[in-house]
Amino acid sequence: MFYMPYAIFEIFGESSERVEQLGSKPKFWFRFPSGDRRWLFKYARSATGEHWAEKIGAEVANLLGVPHAVIELCKFGDRYGTASPSFVPPGVDLVHGNEILAGRILGYNARKKFRQNDHTFPRIVQAFYDIFPEGPQRTEALITLAGYLTLDALVCNVDRHHENWGILRSSSRPDHAATQEIAPTFDHASSLGRELLDDKRAALLEQGRVAEYVSKGSGAIYWKETDSKGENPLALCKRAATIHRSYFQGWIDRLKSIAPADLELLVSEVPDDWMTPIAKDFAKAILLYTRDELRKL
Repeated sequence: MFYMPYAIFEIFGESSERVEQLGSKPKFWFRFPSGDRRWLFKYARSATGEHWAEKIGAEVANLLGVPHAVIELCKFGDRYGTASPSFVPPGVDLVHGNEILAGRILGYNARKKFRQNDHTFPRIVQAFYDIFPEGPQRTEALITLAGYLTLDALVCNVDRHHENWGILRSSSRPDHAATQEIAPTFDHASSLGRELLDDKRAALLEQGRVAEYVSKGSGAIYWKETDSKGENPLALCKRAATIHRSYFQGWIDRLKSIAPADLELLVSEVPDDWMTPIAKDFAKAILLYTRDELRKL
């Protein structure tokens, strides 16, 4: 199969602007010398594949048709990471899920990222019902949300916590009501087995345990607040699609038109010195398994 490796961008210290405090990974904003657009560089933590997982996640979103943040593989000195242009236009605010839910749920802890069992799928859906007026705007937002969950299931993204989704909100003048829409999906670095070492990946592949690995992953969205852990991304998508079939139907239909080779190509195009052959084989195995499972819906 013919493929062309993804481009690698390089940035320099004088391009950086400020450190971004949101989230657990070190990052900073910068501008390329040839442009005015602000980009966010995120370091990949040592011994992880966060950089290639982020890139592949965005490319899978693009293939599926889910609105997403653009991601490029990028180097800063000798450090690997990713760069993403800001998707928040001037005069618009990105309101994260924790802020949205804290304003609607009594006692919601907006600062608690891990094991936040108040961050449930039904509450997210209800928040969308509260935010968006009945009609096409609400329907479109819920369809897009379903696309995020389909993507999470496909790439086995376990980090859809309440700061990893949000609403873009703007108000042009004081006498005009704010306009809002669901933000593009972003932050897919906790996907595709990026935390594993190659010895573990090889063993799982040899033993035919990829499905077991996928099913054991706990996501950051809970099904109900009494659950002891977040719902598995694939299981969450299946359960949500059963209840809200109309929102998921288009994504499942789209997935049925995507050939296995299309998904494999997105992994193959990561440069070999950024992702090992066994990591590529494991990521491909995940995508083919989750694709087949989602096509059954």
